[in-house]
Amino acid sequence: MANKKIPELTELASVNSATDFLPVVDTSTVKTKKISLANLPMSDAEIDQSYPFTTNFKSGTEETLDLNIINSTRFRSDTNLTSIYIGSNVKSISSLGFFECFNLDSVTMPDSVTSIGDEAFRGCASLANIAISDRLTAIGSLAFFACSNLASVKIGGSTTFIGSQSFQYCTSLTNFIIPDSVTSMGYAVFFGCTGLSNITIGDSVTSIAGGTFMRCSSLDSVTIPDSVISIDGSAFRDCTSLTSITIGNSVTSIGNQVFQQCSSLTSITIPNSVTSIGNSAFNLCTSLTNITIPDSVTSIGAFAFANCSALSTIISLAVDAPTVITNSFNNVAATAITVPAGATASYVAAGTDGKYGGLIIAELAEA
Repeated sequence: MANKKIPELTELASVNSATDFLPVVDTSTVKTKKISLANLPMSDAEIDQSYPFTTNFKSGTEETLDLNIINSTRFRSDTNLTSIYIGSNVKSISSLGFFECFNLDSVTMPDSVTSIGDEAFRGCASLANIAISDRLTAIGSLAFFACSNLASVKIGGSTTFIGSQSFQYCTSLTNFIIPDSVTSMGYAVFFGCTGLSNITIGDSVTSIAGGTFMRCSSLDSVTIPDSVISIDGSAFRDCTSLTSITIGNSVTSIGNQVFQQCSSLTSITIPNSVTSIGNSAFNLCTSLTNITIPDSVTSIGAFAFANCSALSTIISLAVDAPTVITNSFNNVAATAITVPAGATASYVAAGTDGKYGGLIIAELAEA
């Protein structure tokens, strides 16, 4: 029987895909084909379609056949799949391509792959590392969502877009480099990556979207490049280990709750490009001791610096007082805000009952 082709194995009535996989040499490719549950005899066409990958017995990895795309039905929720070698003809991994392949721990991806669809590897809890194709241009939303064992990801220099929640809850991820090729990222990309301690943001990113690094509780320092214009709501919220952050000189807005409950943050320099500080932007930053508001700022939101219990020095360099809410500085250690000489009238007018955000107004001494 060893020298017979599959169609000639008429002695066999059926094969069980779970226990009776038959290695059959295909002399045209010098590879073996893994046969799924099927009735025999089978035609050559049926054999080719019987299972979408081959097994390389030398390396022990499974290799795709001549596919151009891995769609959402071939491997989805295949709990028997432990490794995959993606063939060089594959250009796209569709949405849900390897969705909830819980035991998949090894993926080899060729440079032919240019896109990874939404939820492509979502829930692959055993996947430990993956090298992204150098030609990949986009990573879909939720692509690696809850890959809780994923410790290492390398992204090539052609990627321009990282979708929303693409690495959310990748709790084993410790380091990540966003290459300079990336210009846009969705929201909550690294939300809940509790092991992430180092992040490099490339020089082409223009916005840090809402919740991007929220609850990255091991992240201790961040440098935001000059390419970034806005930091949106809750981007770094609950980053409880964050002690320092450098904000690039192009940022114009710090959104609502961006640094809320960053309880280890001791100091921050707000660049002169910033015009607005959102609601609760620094609320509950209990280690923050001083803040200087640049003269570019025109508005300070509700509870912006509230509950910063160690905040004892507050200086505003704006001659024209930014709009403010009475509770913007609630429960801080400071009792006064220092403003430019001659600016008291502006701050009184912007405040309530002779105070500015609940603080006494004190002028800087003239030089």
